Amino acid sequence: MKLEKKWIYLIALSLIWGSSFILIKKSLIGLSPLQVGSLRIVFSSIMIFLIAFNKIKTIQKDKWRWIAVSAVIGTFFPAFLFAFAETQIDSAVAAILNSLVPMNTVLIGLAVFKISTTKIQSAWSDYWFYRYFSVNNIRL
Repeated sequence: MKLEKKWIYLIALSLIWGSSFILIKKSLIGLSPLQVGSLRIVFSSIMIFLIAFNKIKTIQKDKWRWIAVSAVIGTFFPAFLFAFAETQIDSAVAAILNSLVPMNTVLIGLAVFKISTTKIQSAWSDYWFYRYFSVNNIRL
């Protein structure tokens, strides 16, 4: 049976993304959370620089502020916060909490910004919300 290219990409991404939480936990044996977060930022910056070097010049100057805000909130802080969190919780718990980000994005968008969603977004958000609470035996 031949796998389609998109499934191969999904499996590879899942292995890379999922293993990062285990690697954070293992690296905390010999490094401090600040060192782990710093190394994650350095390595990700190098990779992004190598991949996107030619495209940087095409970004409009008025977009740089939003790119910087997105980078700080979406990459810089989580790199350190996950390292600090995994000093107290298991890497599997950190991965599960990270998987709730899309659902929380939809819910915060609805509650705070009054952003409407499509039926499929609402259905997936409801699915993961109830699945999370049922797996963890939390009663609403």
